[in-house]
Amino acid sequence: MSFDKKFSYWRWCNLIPKKEILKLNTLIEKNYTYIENNKNQAHDSQGNSKKSTLVKVVEYKKIKTILKDFIDLFVQAGRFNFGYDIFEVTDLDLFNLNIYSSKDKAKYDWHTDGSENPKIDTKLTILINVSLKTYEGGNFYLFNNNEFEVPELNEPGNAIMFKSAINHKVLPITKGERRTLAIFLYGPAFR
Repeated sequence: MSFDKKFSYWRWCNLIPKKEILKLNTLIEKNYTYIENNKNQAHDSQGNSKKSTLVKVVEYKKIKTILKDFIDLFVQAGRFNFGYDIFEVTDLDLFNLNIYSSKDKAKYDWHTDGSENPKIDTKLTILINVSLKTYEGGNFYLFNNNEFEVPELNEPGNAIMFKSAINHKVLPITKGERRTLAIFLYGPAFR
């Protein structure tokens, strides 16, 4: 685990071995709760969806056997490294498997992650590259006073954590398929 001080994000290289990535994808494919519809996606001011990905939403309890130790690590990192009051992840928390296909030139325009509940805020976003195939494109960017690429997220098994309120985007996939698992850590509303 290391911290990029200039851009304020944490990164874990080789967090999940390739064998575990395959198991994780298999579990999600067999047990996802639903496919996200356009209504629940981020939209621009004209009402157009900001992303062109397939999103399979899965309850934590269905993939807990693989992710439990990592979730504990993420919660502790969020508390100690960002100083946030973070709730424990429950079995019913939902994670998003984002599937970016070159067939659709899938991408995700600038957005932030948030909660519709006025008493809860989305504090941190964790993205884990769980790609099974090679791909081109799909570079990930954060915007914190300047736009910058986060190259660590290009490798399967790597993960990053950043403040959910920071703008971020994924460029179009030009070849193959990119998969990321998005995990959101919540806490009491900021005051």
